[in-house]
Amino acid sequence: MFVDTVDENMAERYSAFLSRVRSGMLAILDGGTSTELDRHGVVMDDMTWSACASLNAFDRLVEVHRRYIDAGADIITVNGYASSRLVLGPAGLSNQIRLVNEKNIEAALLARERSGNPDILVAGSVSHSLGFRPGEGKSIERDVSQDQFEEAFDEMFGFYEERDVDVVLLEMMSVPRRMSPLFERASRSPLPVWCGLSARRNHQTSAITGFLDESILLVDNVHKACQYEFEGMGIMHTSVELIQDGIDLIKARHEGLIIAYPDSGYFRSPYWDFEEVISPADLFSFASRWKNAGVSVIGGCCGIGPSHIEALARLV
Repeated sequence: MFVDTVDENMAERYSAFLSRVRSGMLAILDGGTSTELDRHGVVMDDMTWSACASLNAFDRLVEVHRRYIDAGADIITVNGYASSRLVLGPAGLSNQIRLVNEKNIEAALLARERSGNPDILVAGSVSHSLGFRPGEGKSIERDVSQDQFEEAFDEMFGFYEERDVDVVLLEMMSVPRRMSPLFERASRSPLPVWCGLSARRNHQTSAITGFLDESILLVDNVHKACQYEFEGMGIMHTSVELIQDGIDLIKARHEGLIIAYPDSGYFRSPYWDFEEVISPADLFSFASRWKNAGVSVIGGCCGIGPSHIEALARLV
């Protein structure tokens, strides 16, 4: 059963967070939890990536969350990006969907508890990923009905609404057909929701498009997301060079919190290639400009580790 109201402690924690940010304080989001698990030897799966780490490497998952908190993160993200039935179902794991997600949430909550800082926000992650194509580093494309999307997104929000999750992050939003049922479910949640759009540009002079659907302009995805009046909106899992352009597009249409958390490196399914990851010092330089442009929350996505978050925390 889904809850109808947000727990009082959660509401107070999030309200206090909003007050600090609206008074001008920059908040620091964590980095790439899945890629940090990868970096420290947790086995990634060809079809489900890091989704089952909460079952196979629970203590390591808690440790990764703690490292981000110790580095200065004000917000840690549940390892839920790949844990919906859209990913786990085709991998034959339908009977473990609830267990995987409950353990994912438990790991983040336990990390907050062990940190001794009850003000840390725990953010639930929901994506519209359909899984991964082994060996190619690409997301799978397959036929999924609107009813199946609705079931999967309703289930994910239900997990977060049942537990002490403070905010929900919609991550790597870039495919309109998948975004619509997710946005509809998000708009009915008692939890605050932040929308993270992802983008790419194949050539320096070409238009900026959705990350997974290059037939859609980023500006059109921004316009679609703004119709739902999410409390926070940002650009994520996008190269640092495109973040500022994304911020400008969002700021022109969105009056709430602005969020930025880039990726760095390359995905060679099911593992991340860290060889060309941006240095903490260079990320700090980019982030300084984003802060000056009015971004309220800055962090990292895939490839960004605790040393990067420690650098970003110096901006606060």
